[in-house]
Amino acid sequence: MKEVCLTLEIVLQHLICRPAIKIVLAILAAFSLAAPASAGSRGADDSIMIFGGVASETNFTELMFSPWSTHLNPIGVVGASYSHRLGTVNELVGDIGLGHIGEDFTIEAEGGASFRFGDENLGEAWAALYLRYDGLPWNDTVYTTVGANTGVSVLTNLSDFEAWRDSNGKSSVLLHYLAPEFTFADPENKDLELVIRLHHRSGVFGLFDGVVSGSTFISAGVRMRF
Repeated sequence: MKEVCLTLEIVLQHLICRPAIKIVLAILAAFSLAAPASAGSRGADDSIMIFGGVASETNFTELMFSPWSTHLNPIGVVGASYSHRLGTVNELVGDIGLGHIGEDFTIEAEGGASFRFGDENLGEAWAALYLRYDGLPWNDTVYTTVGANTGVSVLTNLSDFEAWRDSNGKSSVLLHYLAPEFTFADPENKDLELVIRLHHRSGVFGLFDGVVSGSTFISAGVRMRF
């Protein structure tokens, strides 16, 4: 019986991941003829991202440092977001002694919405501020950025999955939103990015309505800057 359940779990994971992969490939094909950005720029300030992903039952910290150890759950997600680059840290806060490194960090505002499907059908919306770094030494070969954020996430209803994961058995409509990401782009076309993101919301150790845990979705998508 255990072998049958394991086989069923694997099949469900493939059924959830496959639509997300198809979405990413379709968008890549649609934008493949996009006008390239200047090689010396970061691409345009505004962007739209479309993504898909699958839920993980693994602790967020463990997932960050050993993603290969994740245990997937048959809940999928698809979503989209809009973001706007506000400027570099030096531009926004002035000369505070950061020097050139202040030009390598940018701040972005993002808003988005997504839908969970499978074992759970819920809508989600979020708003966040991102701090992004792009001063990596290999960026002339593969333009890479690392981003981390803080924000809030709102669900359309309480999540049974999040309550099941929580040590106190609690869930909340409103939680903190944390979604670190890596992006990859052709240095000659920075307006088209592949995005790998951990789509995570949590109660920040009980700060939000006593919720300790939350949920994390391993996601991939495409961001188009304009």
